[in-house]
Amino acid sequence: MQRDQSDQELNFKKRARRRLVGAIALVLLMVIILPMVLKDRAASNPQEKIAITMPSDPLPASVPSSDFDSNVIPNEPTNPDDSAPAEVTPPPAPAEAAAQQPVEKPAEPIQEKPASSHKFYVQIGVFSDAANVKQLQTKLDGLGYKSHTEKIKTDKGEKIRLKTQTFADRSEAATALESIKQAGLTGMVVSQQ
Repeated sequence: MQRDQSDQELNFKKRARRRLVGAIALVLLMVIILPMVLKDRAASNPQEKIAITMPSDPLPASVPSSDFDSNVIPNEPTNPDDSAPAEVTPPPAPAEAAAQQPVEKPAEPIQEKPASSHKFYVQIGVFSDAANVKQLQTKLDGLGYKSHTEKIKTDKGEKIRLKTQTFADRSEAATALESIKQAGLTGMVVSQQ
């Protein structure tokens, strides 16, 4: 009986050793092979650099006019505990308001800037498949925009840039971009010198 128990213990130890060796072998196999299988694809396929140009002259900022006058302040601060409504000073009469406000100089007429040598277009994208470019050109023609292509060389080979006709100013190009986006395409406004 004693011998049967020691044989059983010996068998259990042998099984435990085999399992331990098997587990270690699996872990080593995963440590060695798994990184090769799951390579970082972003590192092997670097993105090409995109040049972005900004216009040299900023767009004019329009400030909306408001009827709010920050100079009107209530006489007494309102207290939420009071049951009586708080008194608020009425706004001054138009004659008084005109007397209180400083006289503003008339606005100088805005001078038109000379016509810029910049032209703008909407770049739809850069593609490697010519058939895809033809489909997009057909879609742009349907929207009423002429399109042009140009071949460019990249690290990944020769590509085709698809862009619209040129526009005289940025606002026209932005309007075209909005209608192109509504048709389900993407793009961006680019300055051409």
